[in-house]
Amino acid sequence: MTLTHFFGDYAGKQKKIICLFWFSLLFFLAPALVWANPVNEKYITITILKNDNLVNICKKYLEQPNDWKTIAKVNQLENPHMLYPGKTLQIPSILLKGVPIDGFVTFLKGRAMSLLPGETEWAELDMGDPVGQGTQLKTGIESVVEITFEDGTSFFLRPETTISIQTSRKKAPGYMIQKLFMPAGRTLMNIKKSTGQESRFEIHTPSAVSAARGTQFRVSVDKEDITRTEVLAGIVGVEAMGREVRLDPGQGTWVKKGKAPKAPKTLLLPPSLINLKALYQILPSLFTLPRVDNAVSYRVMFSTEPVFKNVVKMAVVGASGEVDLKNLEDGTYYCQARSIDRYGLEGLPSQPKAFEIRVNPLPPFIQKPFDGQEFRKETVTLEWLSVPDAKGYQIQIAKDPGFTSVQMDFDGVTETRKKIRLDDFSEYFFRIRSMAPDQFKGVWSDPIGFTFLEPPKAPPVDPPQMDESKINLRWQDLGQNITYHFQMATDPQFKDIRMDRITENPHISFEKPEKAGTYHIRISAIDPQGYEGQFTPSQNFEIEKFPYWEVGSVISWAVIALIIIF
Repeated sequence: MTLTHFFGDYAGKQKKIICLFWFSLLFFLAPALVWANPVNEKYITITILKNDNLVNICKKYLEQPNDWKTIAKVNQLENPHMLYPGKTLQIPSILLKGVPIDGFVTFLKGRAMSLLPGETEWAELDMGDPVGQGTQLKTGIESVVEITFEDGTSFFLRPETTISIQTSRKKAPGYMIQKLFMPAGRTLMNIKKSTGQESRFEIHTPSAVSAARGTQFRVSVDKEDITRTEVLAGIVGVEAMGREVRLDPGQGTWVKKGKAPKAPKTLLLPPSLINLKALYQILPSLFTLPRVDNAVSYRVMFSTEPVFKNVVKMAVVGASGEVDLKNLEDGTYYCQARSIDRYGLEGLPSQPKAFEIRVNPLPPFIQKPFDGQEFRKETVTLEWLSVPDAKGYQIQIAKDPGFTSVQMDFDGVTETRKKIRLDDFSEYFFRIRSMAPDQFKGVWSDPIGFTFLEPPKAPPVDPPQMDESKINLRWQDLGQNITYHFQMATDPQFKDIRMDRITENPHISFEKPEKAGTYHIRISAIDPQGYEGQFTPSQNFEIEKFPYWEVGSVISWAVIALIIIF
């Protein structure tokens, strides 16, 4: 082998050794280099004092004191146990404890209580109150409270929820870490992204830990300590018993105490609100949710605003989907619903749908006529009680209870009575509704039926029959309990009435009038209540004068004849 070959081989080996050395050095120093220059990472500088050691420094400044090894790598400490006073340490801000930061009560309904660190008595919360680290909170029945922090992060506690703020700290620049413990209840988390690093939010329960950065999710704990987490936006990690599952938007999981989290489940779609009407004027009223596949029940909420903080009514309804609107006062509401699966996971919320309840002004109480009343005169007076918040009333009269054919319609009546005149004999129906000062018209009253009775018809009358001394008159028998009114007069207008009788029989017999002339007669029928119908058309008969002239002439001729004969 030549010398040139030797040095050539030696040089090649040297290059390999040098490359291997630098590769090994980079491999072992990589963690320190990463921590020394991470992308967008911020540091604070700590000056080492006499008697300082790395463990005590980490206990004082770090969120997790066990991160002292990371600090040693970042600062390339050959011996972490030997620190020299006057030297400095670089600490990533992400590992710092930070300074305590308060949240504030930004929404409150009902009664919410707080227990400050070191205190033994609960105090009632008010709007704007600060809520800091170490504080315990609880809400009562039908009570809610929202706590909001400076970065916009908030948690919203539903009724009968207890929570404690274990950690609430701010780390420069713009990094927050918050840890809550919720032994029971339901809460909605809204985590906002911050400048630089994303804030970290954890909620601990007796059975799991849910952690997130920049997201919106729900967490609930039931009486059996089962934790349910449902993600609406962002990503959430749920950890229990050393196992963690990742939940993407639209996923949920549940954790039994002492068990690992279940595999993520897709949240159910919300039920449609197509059956919810825009206006309800009668309560209680029902509307039905269309069925959603795999849903065993539904949570329905009613709020006075579309973000559903001021929830005035909440109910879990069965698979039938029937929702009762009772106990809601007049006003505009928003409805939202979500499906619940067999694991108790609540699905995505429906879009809020607005509707109105307007029960007032109530319809007046009708005093006259009473239902089923009969009238024998064409004039009827309607009366009702005044409604305090009514400006006026609308009245309708019809011949059918459905008011498909309205006979009379009076709008803007300001009195509490109205006189009407009926056109023909028939059954009528009367209803009324109140009108508010803003011209809104309330619901109609129940219809009241009454009848304008037709009187008994006049019976057909036979022509009068006369014998030597009597006049006999007969007419059609109209049935049992009908009586008849007979009148005889010397004039067709029946001003000079010579006979006026009531009889139960369909006939009458009377003496011939002594005075000669034309006589007029008529008959009317009377029902058992005394309601008399019209008279028959007038009939007449003649009573002739005694023929004195004819008799005198006959006698005269007879006398003359006798004189001639004799």
